[in-house]
Amino acid sequence: MNGLNHIRCQSAEQLQEALGHIWDVEVTQSDPGPIEMVLTSAQVGDCLVYGSGSNRSLLCSGTRSDAYWTISPITRHCGGGRFRGQQLDEGQILVLDPRGEVYQQIAAGHRQQAISIPLDLAERIAQAEHQTSAEAMWERWCLKSDPRVADQMARMLEQLLSEPRSPGPETDPDAGMELAGKMIALIQNARQVRPARSSLAQRRRIVRRAEALIRSRLDNPPSVTELCEATHASRRLLFYAFSELLGRSPAGHAKILRLHAARRGILARSSERCVQQIGFDLGFWHPGQFAIDYAKLFGESPSMTRLRNNRTG
Repeated sequence: MNGLNHIRCQSAEQLQEALGHIWDVEVTQSDPGPIEMVLTSAQVGDCLVYGSGSNRSLLCSGTRSDAYWTISPITRHCGGGRFRGQQLDEGQILVLDPRGEVYQQIAAGHRQQAISIPLDLAERIAQAEHQTSAEAMWERWCLKSDPRVADQMARMLEQLLSEPRSPGPETDPDAGMELAGKMIALIQNARQVRPARSSLAQRRRIVRRAEALIRSRLDNPPSVTELCEATHASRRLLFYAFSELLGRSPAGHAKILRLHAARRGILARSSERCVQQIGFDLGFWHPGQFAIDYAKLFGESPSMTRLRNNRTG
């Protein structure tokens, strides 16, 4: 990728696909209505710098790529969201380990920048410049809080994403190494990590197990009792874990996952008159209510999704 790349996304699925090489997550809407998202990216050597903005609240859940180490400063434009159950405040810096789990709640109006550094490059810099391993760094950091450093990082990334550039510097490996080195040095000097509470780790395990059961039975969502049995959690703890990590109740999350699955099915089979059957396959037994719930979340009827995809395809 040379220069700047701008992608406009009108669905959570499009954003999910655009960032598929950075993370393996499912992106779902938390706010009803049509989505307008912009993803801007720039290649600097082997590093990927990118920024995103959304007019709707979103939930990202899954795992990150094992090939990149990602750093993201939290500014006033993306503060107030939540990551792994912790609120993100202006002036903090997220240090996202490869293969790590993602539970990120993104607020409407969110604008965030990040840099993804290839793991081998991060390891080389950590060993040569800081006499440690990259793994030791992200295990110790995860979340730092230093407004001065966060602001400096954000301004560097914003500049890279706002100024047109010739193809040459982006393909120069030394440019990527220099940028990565500056970012790692900045965060190395930032104030100490705020350790995650052990109770948050427990809640992540609860949500992870509950989600696995829900996803395995989208056509017949498990009851609260079944989720409590699968997670060995009380009803109160189950609901609290879902609210903290996902911003949804278990039933609300299951319904949104099913509606997104229906949307993917309609898009994949848009040449067929398949809307009612797809709804049945996912346990929506009342076509009228399915259409109402679908339109409330996505801002259009299931049939309109099919027809619009036929026209654009």
